[in-house]
Amino acid sequence: MLGITRFILAILVLLSHTTGASFPFNPGVVAVIVFYFTSGYLMRRSYQRFLQHSARPIRTFYLDRVLKLFPQYAVVVLASFAFIGWLGPAVHVLFLNQEPSLQKIVLNLALLPANYVFPPLMVDGMLPHPIIPPAWSLASEFHFYLLLPAIFLLRRKAFLAVLCLSMLIQLGSLFFGSGDFNSDNFGYRYIFGVLTFFLFGYAFAQAHEAFYRRIARSIWAVYAMMLLVIAPAFTLFAHRFALEVLLGAVLAWPLVSASLAAIPREPWLKALDNLAGRLAYPIFISHFLAFYLCEKLLGFSGQAGLQIPVAIAVCLALSGLLMQFQALVDAYRLGRRGFASLSRIPEVPSGTGTAAES
Repeated sequence: MLGITRFILAILVLLSHTTGASFPFNPGVVAVIVFYFTSGYLMRRSYQRFLQHSARPIRTFYLDRVLKLFPQYAVVVLASFAFIGWLGPAVHVLFLNQEPSLQKIVLNLALLPANYVFPPLMVDGMLPHPIIPPAWSLASEFHFYLLLPAIFLLRRKAFLAVLCLSMLIQLGSLFFGSGDFNSDNFGYRYIFGVLTFFLFGYAFAQAHEAFYRRIARSIWAVYAMMLLVIAPAFTLFAHRFALEVLLGAVLAWPLVSASLAAIPREPWLKALDNLAGRLAYPIFISHFLAFYLCEKLLGFSGQAGLQIPVAIAVCLALSGLLMQFQALVDAYRLGRRGFASLSRIPEVPSGTGTAAES
């Protein structure tokens, strides 16, 4: 049932960006951390299959990821700039008030620069934010994809060393609420810290081996201790997103484990799980465009009350179109790599974190 889980997480990200939904904490941050964990889990399994079936696994894996992520992403980037050029910058939708320029379009289409809009590492041409605001996390995920072949080559001690360094950066940043090194940028945004969550999922994927099983358990125990003991004792929840990041890290393993264990048996439920999983990524990348269209075409001045379900409906309509477009790309993508998607294997539902099925 990982498809349905990912759909719900994507909706939580959408709701976290509305102005009318009231939450005691930011559920979108929790969802992103769970996405990272899920991506680490499924990408470890996916890349292993490229090693088994492809003569050039690294190149084939990278091309497969590009074909999976970029077509829909590029459509939303270009559509966002086109609508802004036609209807004018947004007044009420955050970050969609940017004037189109060739530099901004190129940098947004490149994706990786979208992660560098937070101090101290910033690409000035991307400022104030990606035109798809959540794209910074998609860029973090693609950083992990680029690192994955090297991670596969690490011996156990080297893997543990990389994990410990990343955890030191991530956990250390939670003790700082301001400055260049803080809970927001190095704790939640940059790959230097959030690599921990990808490696957590990676270790979970190898839990049949005692070494990786102990690592996964140890990571979970550390974050549980941080959430329940260390953070309250040192008032870390006063720092931006510290609560949400720690909560996401603690929930990721049990939530994904339960989703993987709940294998749908009825045909209608299998179809629903597949559909929900395919919609998750389009929802993730298109909901700000949906907010913009609601403002410009429907006269919304924000997202509150009945405007929230209307915005969700517009987003689902856009996501359905993007899903159909991606289906055409996937016919080529899956055919060229020569083996089935993990989503077609019964024991592994669809999904790859903030991306889509593998």
